[in-house]
Amino acid sequence: MARCVYCNAKMSWFLIFKKLFIIKGPDIQCPACHKRLYFTNRSKKWLVGMTILIPLLFILSFMLGYMPLFMVMMLGYMIILPWFVTVTDKDGPLL
Repeated sequence: MARCVYCNAKMSWFLIFKKLFIIKGPDIQCPACHKRLYFTNRSKKWLVGMTILIPLLFILSFMLGYMPLFMVMMLGYMIILPWFVTVTDKDGPLL
């Protein structure tokens, strides 16, 4: 789970989940010290890579008739996603 780089406070699963799926800006605010934090480049690349896999898995599941399996995989993906995110104090490019 992500921790603040300023005060080392642990961020909640819901806060990160909300920030991943409700995009209103590139920053996350620490709940303890209220400083701005950003996703690391490694986290951004991982999120983009996993997001690209979703349509491919959907097509494959649809063609093979495994739609319930696809739904379970997407639910699992959404649940574990916040644990793979790390934050930093500087916003960097995706490249």
